[in-house]
Amino acid sequence: MVVQVAVFALLKAAIEVDLFLCHKCSNNLSPVHEILSVKANLLGEHIERELNTRNPRLLHWFRTVELPRIAGLFIPLFQKWSMEYAGSGVAGIILAISCCAAIRKLDPGRICRPLFCISIEDALVKLMNLSHSLVSLDKLHHLASEAGFEEDFLLHFGRKVLPCKNTEDIEFWIGLVQKKLSAAFYRESVSTHRHMFHNKVQESSLATFGLFAYLGRETRLYLSGMGIKDLDKQTKDFLSYLECGSLVIYPELSTLSEYQLFMEVVTDEIGWLHFYPAVGFEWCQDRRRSRQRMIQAEKEIVLYKVLTACYDVISEFAHYSHSRKQPMDSNLLEFLLHCQSLLATCMEDYWAAYDEIGEPQHLVERSVSEPKYLMAEHSSKDWIKRGKDQYGPTVNNEAIGSAVENEITVGKSGSASPIKPSDENFLQKSSRKVISASANVWMGTQLLFIDIIDVVGLLKKQLRGCKMTEREKKKIKKTLVDFATLVPVIILMLLPVSAVGHAAMLAAIKKYMPCLIPSPYTSERLGLVKQIKRIKKMELQRRSSIQDASTRLVV
Repeated sequence: MVVQVAVFALLKAAIEVDLFLCHKCSNNLSPVHEILSVKANLLGEHIERELNTRNPRLLHWFRTVELPRIAGLFIPLFQKWSMEYAGSGVAGIILAISCCAAIRKLDPGRICRPLFCISIEDALVKLMNLSHSLVSLDKLHHLASEAGFEEDFLLHFGRKVLPCKNTEDIEFWIGLVQKKLSAAFYRESVSTHRHMFHNKVQESSLATFGLFAYLGRETRLYLSGMGIKDLDKQTKDFLSYLECGSLVIYPELSTLSEYQLFMEVVTDEIGWLHFYPAVGFEWCQDRRRSRQRMIQAEKEIVLYKVLTACYDVISEFAHYSHSRKQPMDSNLLEFLLHCQSLLATCMEDYWAAYDEIGEPQHLVERSVSEPKYLMAEHSSKDWIKRGKDQYGPTVNNEAIGSAVENEITVGKSGSASPIKPSDENFLQKSSRKVISASANVWMGTQLLFIDIIDVVGLLKKQLRGCKMTEREKKKIKKTLVDFATLVPVIILMLLPVSAVGHAAMLAAIKKYMPCLIPSPYTSERLGLVKQIKRIKKMELQRRSSIQDASTRLVV
């Protein structure tokens, strides 16, 4: 009851201070009053009902004595604090957001019914959107950092990065990510940050590599969540280079432990950034029940979304570098050139399916011409001059949607030819599954061994009296949990069954009890190892082709 009364008084005080700041009377209510009054009344009715049940006199005492006393403690503090933001135009909204963010951190069981907690979440979303409609993201982030709800700001607006038509917002996000990653690499003592970079340009380049590696990781996980695994070679090459291309530029990152540390810092620091919508469970269920032709149509929609998102990030970074007159490291320029070359190839292959219906291919033309322009100029500034704003019209989304809808309609009508059964026998399928499962187990064991070594090093660091970061504390806790969950899995693997039986048990555990699978054996982390192996193979092939070409020239 004490916590509920304090929360109620907090909301009432925030409403009164907002009215004071806006200089409005009760006949002309402010947006903060309209949003918070409903939530406060919900909690107030609950408190008054509880007090009236105990003793009707308590209700009168609460209204006339206790509530004014508690609210009187908040109001002077709020007025003094909000005056610092009076010139921002959103002081009352910032105050209301701070109150809602503080309430959300309390134990829901001590406040009220779950309905009230949901209403606070809803109020926080409305207030965030309202504040953004009044001030820019840059200014709002500054206010949020000073007011203490930066995390809530990032979690809310980080889901809305793409698609975005406001160039200033995109520039803000890129600059914020670079700033946060640079600080995180220094804080977490990433070895590459210490030994490889000697100026601000190179530090910024490492942060940019982190941004594109995170984009590649998010793309891989999004495609996996959508159930799309049978990608063509060009798309796989592009996604591998996007996520792990920094290995080619900086060999110091080529070891699994170093690159894993690099990606851990990146994901921990900018994990609030989302380039794609969340994948719902209903999508996967519906997709399993759909026809093969419909699956192909859905795949085309998802691939279009992925390729467009990657293109937008690359082109917006180009515009950002030019607008800020930010010098670009030669290694970063080489990386981005190759990324755009691979992306252009993916675009050409994607649009080839729509050549016959005469769909526009502006995005392909822009992507193809861009690398050639870069190679001719050898300058990051010249690259940026052909920024996204000067490219002309984008791809016709309605044309793509109609074409894909036609495919889905054909699939639903049943006119598609039946799928031929596979000619492979059961033994071949089982052998392939066993080999794949064995390879995954071996890679997961390697990752677990690396985690244990890292944790031992962190414990030694703590014994020497060094302060550990939050990421390092989470790492220790997570590794200990992984080691504990590995015990029942090992017991199952010791059962006297065939290799096929072991593979079936692992598949069943992964599907029905994923919490029993240690994190090194999950598809998320195994996928990173596979991407690293693929990018190393791509680099070997590239060097081999260069050597062959030079040999032919000599001959």
